[in-house]
Amino acid sequence: MDKFLRTNSARLVVLILMVYSCGSNYASACQERITGKWQLRHEYNNEGEGTPLKEFPLSKCDKQTTLEILNNGRFIEKSYYESSSLAGECAKDTEETTGDWKKTSGNGFTFLYDKNSVVTPIESKVSIEKGKLKVTLAYNDSDSGHKITLKFIYVRIS
Repeated sequence: MDKFLRTNSARLVVLILMVYSCGSNYASACQERITGKWQLRHEYNNEGEGTPLKEFPLSKCDKQTTLEILNNGRFIEKSYYESSSLAGECAKDTEETTGDWKKTSGNGFTFLYDKNSVVTPIESKVSIEKGKLKVTLAYNDSDSGHKITLKFIYVRIS
């Protein structure tokens, strides 16, 4: 009986610690962690406000793009492109997209982009669904005057 109580007490302590650790502002959704390194697999965009999202074909270099989400509340996206000077080889873009992330209500997250980013989103929604990281951004296109939506889907690589 004494052994039974010690074993179940230990299990209860572990369970309480797991539940408590999910409450932190930078904690991940309890079932899946947002922190880690993710690789771009799909990109969707629309042509203007009110139009449906369509998949944008990614090149082999686009698919090397990574998004690293750090425990300290920061993220870094490293993009790649096909370089004409390297005979079609992929080259890393010299500009990285950076910012902060934070947990929102429920199992969601949001990205707050640094001011030097190429696109300044007016909205950002981040979620993990079926092991994939989904990042949806909206920004105002200065050329067309329309609200443009982008959706990126990443898979975890570490």
